[in-house]
Amino acid sequence: MVKIKRIIKRIILAVVLVLSIVLVSINIPFNFYRQLETENDYSDWMLETLTSEKRIIDIGMLGAHDAFTNQIRYGSELDLSTAAAIQTGLPGALIRGFSVKQSKTQVSNVTTLLEHGVRYFDIRLTYNTRHGIWMTAHTYFSTPFEDVLTDIDTFLTDHPGEFLILDIQHVNGVNYDLNDNFTEIKTLFEDTNVLTYAYEEGLKTLDQVTYGDMTHDQTQAGVIILSKFEESDSSFWSYGDSIRSNWANTDNEETLYNFLSEEALNIALGAAKTGNQIPNYDGINALNGFRIMQGVLTMQMNGEGIVEALTSWSLLSKARQLNPKLIAHEDFLFWMVSMPIIMVDYSDSNYLQFNDTIMEIIIDFNENINI
Repeated sequence: MVKIKRIIKRIILAVVLVLSIVLVSINIPFNFYRQLETENDYSDWMLETLTSEKRIIDIGMLGAHDAFTNQIRYGSELDLSTAAAIQTGLPGALIRGFSVKQSKTQVSNVTTLLEHGVRYFDIRLTYNTRHGIWMTAHTYFSTPFEDVLTDIDTFLTDHPGEFLILDIQHVNGVNYDLNDNFTEIKTLFEDTNVLTYAYEEGLKTLDQVTYGDMTHDQTQAGVIILSKFEESDSSFWSYGDSIRSNWANTDNEETLYNFLSEEALNIALGAAKTGNQIPNYDGINALNGFRIMQGVLTMQMNGEGIVEALTSWSLLSKARQLNPKLIAHEDFLFWMVSMPIIMVDYSDSNYLQFNDTIMEIIIDFNENINI
């Protein structure tokens, strides 16, 4: 009897040890690879390669998905307005490291992303009530938005001839028909001077705006700001009639590729509309707006998806592997003609020369492809 008890005790201890090792391993919040950055500076690639008559909706450019998540760490504060139930309380504490690795999509701050050629930014904001400030967030809080805008203003001041698309994709925990939150966000753009670079809605329809218009014939920088708020302000373009950004919502590469082919064909045929991420919104022909190629894989919240996410380690690790394969795909140019803005996680990774290769593709596309 004593021997049986000892065996049971050892089994229990072994199970506890295995579970502890599993929990520790999945909660390690960092990646086991050396970050590779390009040695090239793409700060002025638009000024150096674009012609004034090029329509801005046809310009190929690199985009950053969940752009400002680089400051998410193991100890980052949870954004309760977007966190799933499993990410809160005791379960959340047990899987925090794993959850962080499925939330952080970029490693670089905005200045570095800009220097590495990124010109489209997918922005997610939440008001942090504890600190009383608007912050970028993706399940966890990352960066004060005012700091991001201050760095953007510095870049725009120093680099006339460049223009950015600032897509306020999500403002979490707000009603888009209320004015107060919009006014607070607009004030941040004003106080940081970024609003002075805004090309205003109504001067021309989006499909008529050229690179020369945006930059006053390459003499100054510019921004297009996209917003889902219903408040009317000419500095903020209505999201619904300005952009199509369709999401595969898959963690399978082949499914992603098939989705991009179908999306590209629908856009080319004029069958796709803008505003697809606004429920029940009837937009305009997507060919008259910005078109985003969402080249991202996403963790699926099911058993198979969690196991796959564990083996791929993190969104950064997954993107590091996917990005070079995405742009090497035989249909990539077909996708790019329909969706010139290539938005990815870990957008400035130079693993297998991704960053340098995609910038070469973009520059060649803009110089040689007439849409």
